[in-house]
Amino acid sequence: MRIRILLSALFLLASTANIFSFSPNKSARRTLDFYFIDSEGGAATLIITPARESVLIDAGWADVGGRDAKRIQQAMQQAGITAIDHLVATHYHQDHYGGIPDLSQLVTIKHFYDHGKMTAMTEDPRFAERYGAYQAAAKNHTATLKPGDTIKLKTAAGTPPIKILCVAANSAVISGKESKANPECGATTPQEDTSENGRSVALLLSWGGFEFLNLADLTFNISQRLVCPVNRIGEVDLYQMTHHGGNVNNNPLLLESIRPSVSVMVNGPRKGGHPDTIMWLQKTPSFKALYQLHRNLQIPAEQNTATEFIANLDEQPDEGYMITASVDAAKRAFTVTNGRTKESKTFLFK
Repeated sequence: MRIRILLSALFLLASTANIFSFSPNKSARRTLDFYFIDSEGGAATLIITPARESVLIDAGWADVGGRDAKRIQQAMQQAGITAIDHLVATHYHQDHYGGIPDLSQLVTIKHFYDHGKMTAMTEDPRFAERYGAYQAAAKNHTATLKPGDTIKLKTAAGTPPIKILCVAANSAVISGKESKANPECGATTPQEDTSENGRSVALLLSWGGFEFLNLADLTFNISQRLVCPVNRIGEVDLYQMTHHGGNVNNNPLLLESIRPSVSVMVNGPRKGGHPDTIMWLQKTPSFKALYQLHRNLQIPAEQNTATEFIANLDEQPDEGYMITASVDAAKRAFTVTNGRTKESKTFLFK
């Protein structure tokens, strides 16, 4: 009898210890995590959902010796995942989709999405070669995203549903969500960009009241159609700044309409990060913080965001520090961390 009681007590103790040892991991799985990977003026954003699905938006440059693919793999290892469930090539510029063939040699990529097949692109003399390598990596099996489409994601038990909505692709924008006229709309001077940028896939992620917007390199005129004459996006909490923070495709009217609390600029040391764009953003009433992947070395230091919000200060960093963000829907807050300084700041949802 004493032996049975002792065994029962030991079993209960072990069970209790097991519960406590695993509860932090269960809690960690209920966050939504973002990794803004330094591709030195390209784009590669890794998203880990509360259900531990992975979404990669773009994969950095071609022709950099696999650098960006390796940095994506390092971010995956930090996130504790071994495969990419969903990969979105926003458009066919080499700084966005060029790294996909290299990445496919390192990790498993399950599903590929883009704005549709193309046979030629005059602005890239090596388009046939690069596009062919992308299609080979995808085994010629890609899904075309159109405005209004969603990427189907799992919902983790005990958490709100998560949704990734395509709001623009192939020069078209989402319809519906009719409401009263956007008071921010007024006379603007169109900025013409007839390149592949205008076909960018633009994505809006929603989870438990949190909103993240990534417009890739969407052009000034097309992004304006998302908010005028009515705002089809609404306001967002976290915004990946369009076109690496350049001042041609970024639209002040868009910024005034979506009113991001925190923005991340995936710029390079000599690409993007224009002082006009930084000024426009800082003037929005909702502004709380701007994070830059790189300090723009072509402008005075004071025209960049504050140094504490810049991940890479040098021209070609060996490390390639990331900016990360973690969203807690239960606390209605998200925390952004500078990978260089390891300092974090927490912001509340709107």
